[in-house]
Amino acid sequence: MTNIFFHAVLILVFSLLPIFSAVQAAPFEGKGTGPRILIGEIACYGDHELKADKIDVFRDKLREALEDSKDFSVIVPTTPPDSSLLSRIHMDAIAHGPWFQKEYANADMIRYAESVFGRDYFWNDNKMKIRKEGRGKPYKISPALTDAAKEIGQANNADYLFFCNLREANIELKHSIFNAAATLDERPKNLKVETEFYLIDAKTGMVYESHVVTSKTGQILNLLGQWGKAMTAENLLQVMFEVQSKEILKDAYSKGLKTLEKLP
Repeated sequence: MTNIFFHAVLILVFSLLPIFSAVQAAPFEGKGTGPRILIGEIACYGDHELKADKIDVFRDKLREALEDSKDFSVIVPTTPPDSSLLSRIHMDAIAHGPWFQKEYANADMIRYAESVFGRDYFWNDNKMKIRKEGRGKPYKISPALTDAAKEIGQANNADYLFFCNLREANIELKHSIFNAAATLDERPKNLKVETEFYLIDAKTGMVYESHVVTSKTGQILNLLGQWGKAMTAENLLQVMFEVQSKEILKDAYSKGLKTLEKLP
């Protein structure tokens, strides 16, 4: 009788192992209730080389905004996809995008774009004009990377992949901190964050690309007032990135998602 009971327990345990393994391997989903989105890469492919700490701050702020959003449910894979593959998908989306301008890209991005289109392509004024006319319209990444995006989406139960290129972050202050004797508008010498983001349908490889620029707006000036005279370049950078992240998130949901959902 004891042996029969022991064997019954073993059968039950082994039958449950696949279920436990599947649960443990399942990606973690954020608190949002919208489409499932996997953050692929947030990097800088612009011609102005940004320090790693700037990129890290922006990456943290944008990830926080996405994870706190109710519009998307952010997927956190238990086993992250290969980083080099994500970089190739990101560069491919940039290279095929109507917002891509070779003169504002770094060396790696230029080499990748030329490997796809050839050097002569970017010197053709007619082709560049046609490319720019496609801004705001969805397009597709290359077939091989469409397949790769689909595999990543299926492996992580993700509807969309998200990428963001921090092209430029120019935050310069007089003497590195605010001069209390100057007005708020006069204190910064240069204040601008410029990005392109890419929302990719994991099933089809179709891309929504958008160009987002944040400069001295009323929203930023209101936020700066919360810091007062203690504002430093680091504080200002965080404020700029917070505003930029909110603008990106708003665009991705209100325009990007709706644009891709309308496609056949």
